Amino acid sequence: MTTYDLWMTKFGDYSPIKQIAIMVGMAVISADILAAVFFLAIGLDRLSTVLLVTTFIVVIVSVPLGAFLIGLNFRLKQIAIERDRAARMDDLTGLANRNEFYLQVERLIEGSAQNLSAGALLYIDADYFKTINDRHGHAVGDRVLREIGHLMQTVISKGDFAARFGGEEFAVFLKDADFGRADWLSQKILTGVRNISQLLQIKDLEVTVSVGIAIHEPGQSLETALIAADTCLYAAKNQGRNRIVHATSDTKVRHDNYMRTF
Repeated sequence: MTTYDLWMTKFGDYSPIKQIAIMVGMAVISADILAAVFFLAIGLDRLSTVLLVTTFIVVIVSVPLGAFLIGLNFRLKQIAIERDRAARMDDLTGLANRNEFYLQVERLIEGSAQNLSAGALLYIDADYFKTINDRHGHAVGDRVLREIGHLMQTVISKGDFAARFGGEEFAVFLKDADFGRADWLSQKILTGVRNISQLLQIKDLEVTVSVGIAIHEPGQSLETALIAADTCLYAAKNQGRNRIVHATSDTKVRHDNYMRTF
């Protein structure tokens, strides 16, 4: 147990003023006791002895106080890191959350050349997920979502970004990717998700996803690209699920009329 933990266990419920008073009082008492001990043991009749003893007392009293302050600083940093992570990450899957996805991908789009595509967007949804929860329980549903999140972290490359948007919805941004790479990676996700039931070894568990793909067009906002990918995801659902649908480069004009299935 650190000095900080010990202090908080004993005095953590006290007000800040009371804690300061206790700390000062303990320091004064400790210093007085040490001064009395040294006076009785060796006497303090010379200036050099007084200075030496005073220095020693200050060091002895300051060590626990310094340890407390260092522990407090470390704990505050840990709390700040944990809160920052909680604000940016999805606890269940370890992926980024929706807000962090928007923040990071918009930065990538703003940093890309204005006359070039920034990459490809994948909108992914687990098929019949409510049925999985109803039939096997929410604990199994959570395990499925964790495995999907782990799969996405495994297949994407450095510079790509994956997030859980909420529920059973996920999004992936593939930096500087074209349809070829987006299709290839989506197929890896489809195949990997189909293997989750075997990985979890749960009888009658069938896990699949549907994927909608859209290429970010030069000058296009993230929101518009996501709408195009979401429209393709909706089409994949309507066409039977467990498949990939993507839009052509004309998607931003009429994204409901330019789709094909792979």
